[in-house]
Formats: sequence, C-alpha cells, structure tokens
Amino acid sequence: MSAAISNEVPASPATTIAIGEPAPGSAALRRRQLAAIIRMELKKGFFGKRAIGLWLLALAPPAVLSLRLLFTPGDSIRELFDLAQAQAIFAGAIYQAFLLRVVVFLGCVGIFGNLIRREVLDRTLHYYFLAPIRRELLVLGKYLTGLIVAGFLFGLSTAASFLLTFAPIPGGSRFLLQGPGLGHMFAYIATTLLACVGYGAIFLTLGFFFRSPAIPALLIFGWEGIHFLLPPLLKKASVIHYLQSLMPVPVSDGPLALLSDAPSKPVAVIGLLIFAGLLVAISARRARRMEIKYEED
Repeated sequence: MSAAISNEVPASPATTIAIGEPAPGSAALRRRQLAAIIRMELKKGFFGKRAIGLWLLALAPPAVLSLRLLFTPGDSIRELFDLAQAQAIFAGAIYQAFLLRVVVFLGCVGIFGNLIRREVLDRTLHYYFLAPIRRELLVLGKYLTGLIVAGFLFGLSTAASFLLTFAPIPGGSRFLLQGPGLGHMFAYIATTLLACVGYGAIFLTLGFFFRSPAIPALLIFGWEGIHFLLPPLLKKASVIHYLQSLMPVPVSDGPLALLSDAPSKPVAVIGLLIFAGLLVAISARRARRMEIKYEED
C-alpha cells in the first residue's frame, strides 16, 4: 500500500462492523457485515451531497410531463392524443429515448461509477480495507446499495411519468384501472430495474479500471445509441438489446435498422443477471488485488 497508513486503525464506522459479531467466517457474520455496509452506504446514496444531482435527474421526466399539463389546456391534450398514440409516445419518446437511454444511463454512471472512486477521492477507502471484512463482501454491499438507490429513484420516476402520461387523456383512467395499464406500468418499472442491474454492473467494474467514468461512459452511450445499426451478433453486446424485449409496447428502430431476432423475456432477464453477476465477480477480484495510492490523485 503506497499511502502512509499507520498500524493504528482510525476511528471509523467501517472499522466497527465486525465488533461483537458471530464466529469469524460464518454465514451469519457475513450477512450482518453486508447489512451494516448497506445501511452506511444508503445514507450517502440518498442524503449525501452527491445525491442532490441524482434526485434532480430522477425528477426530470415527471417534471417535464407536469409542465406539459400545466401549460397545455386540457381540451388540447384530449384533441392531440388518444390512447394508442399515448402508448406509442410513452414507449418510444418518453421512456426509451429519454428515461431509459438518458436518465437511467446517466444516473447509473453517477451512482455506480463512483462507488469506489468516490472513496478514493475522499481518502476513506482504507477505512474499509483495514476493517475485518472481506473485500468481495464490500464490493457486493456497495453494488446492492447502488441498486437500491437507483431502483428506488428511477423506478419511482418511471411510475410517475407513466401516470402523468395517461391520466389526462380520454380513456386513460379506464386504461389504468380496468385495462392493461397497471400491468404495463409494472413492466416498465421492471425494465428500469433491470437496466440498473446491467448498467450498474458495467460502471461498477469500470470504476476499478479507469480514473474517471466519463470517457468509458461516453463510449458506451454511443454504442447503445447506434444499437439499431449494429449487425445481429453485435446487438447482443448491448444492454438495450435485452431491455427492448421486456417493454410491453414494441418500439420500431426505424427504416435504417438492421433486423434481428429479439431475445425472449426469460432469456433477456437471465442473460442480464448472469452478465451483471460476472462483472460484479470481476470487480470483487479486482478489489482483492487493489492497492491504495492516494498520492497519485
């Protein structure tokens, strides 16, 4: 370890995780340590100074739709949109183009890309490393915390955007309460959660290999953006390829898109979970070999 760290363990919440715990190496100890990590990280995830930007990002889609309701007369909304048009607009423009590809993507960059890098910049990572806790458990705890924060913020944003889209239009209430509306909403929320699983694992792993997540995030954003132009084999290397098959309303990629078979929903879900699990395992392995070099920052 390149940083000058004394043998005396600093007073930090992370160093008290294992005090009074069950037998070392037991499953009960690992569960309690994991729960302690998640509790501490949740406070920073929801209420830390960096959380303000995440809240604003998550509130952006509902805010835009709320402004539409405030400044567009009700009669105009009823004349412009019917139920079929609203479903297509929400699936394509609001959800996939704005919420999924921009809001959720950037949110995952901010949350998961800084899980480890933030601790290095704040010079607090060594507190965790000096605590009697396995580094693999630390990585898993941080990843699960990121999923909780991202899932709550962007799942709530998805639900609010869906309701604000359909409630004002003719037949919208019937669509939500008596039709397939609520089923569609929960399908979109599930898609958002799986997007957080996939993108979160990517940016968690990149955080171990890059000093800043900005450049790799920009490259991945471009790759996901040209997904519709990729040949079928390369489409499988993008997260959006699997997410599209989970959406309740299909979205056309346009006349320039290269046709390919979309994976079935079970294949999409299992594939994303396996992909995320492999990346988290790579991150955990990287954490075991990680050395703290504060003087380089």
